[in-house]
Amino acid sequence: MKLIIAPQVKALGIDVCTAIVRNASISNKSATLEKIKKEITDKILAFDIPNNRILGEYRSLYDRAGLKGCKPPAEHLIALIKKNGRLPNINTVVDCYNLISAETFLSLGAHDAAYIKGDIIFKMTDGSEKYTPLGENKPVEVSAGEYACMDEEKILCRMDIKQCDETKITKETKEFIIYVQGNKITESDYLQKTLRRVCDLIKEICGGDCSILMDGSN
Repeated sequence: MKLIIAPQVKALGIDVCTAIVRNASISNKSATLEKIKKEITDKILAFDIPNNRILGEYRSLYDRAGLKGCKPPAEHLIALIKKNGRLPNINTVVDCYNLISAETFLSLGAHDAAYIKGDIIFKMTDGSEKYTPLGENKPVEVSAGEYACMDEEKILCRMDIKQCDETKITKETKEFIIYVQGNKITESDYLQKTLRRVCDLIKEICGGDCSILMDGSN
């Protein structure tokens, strides 16, 4: 499996780094992770969302794709923390990458490798793609001119807003890819450090091993 970033996506300033995680033990909740979440969410409560340049550039990407008003995933998570005083609990892998997303302002995602067909490619949509949003059981239409994370047969994540239902992470997941997606405001080194951080946190909480996927865009 390779990571491929199409030239049109690169031209938008989008950069991605990806790893594959194997043999992790995923559970509903972890006391150790809940303690780490509490420590980091206390810091997140002081974040200035409206003036953050990274979040602002994600919003600009959505606006240019005709999705004006959409919030970046990190902004949505930070808003939930500010409203409820805590990060929602999904499972130990999802909670790990949601926490790091909120802390770094970057968009992170993970997909069960058992349901990925072929390579992972970030490219522009033409409107014909298959996409079933997380939590739904029917495909929905996607407009041409958006960017998406795809495999050979479907959209894995529409822009960086919402992933598909087929590849969601569950307690039965044995192998998954995880990625960090930046924009023209973010440095490549920042993305790499964030990827290592989320992989280290997942290994601390869930065990397993992590390998970086090569960027096949060149």
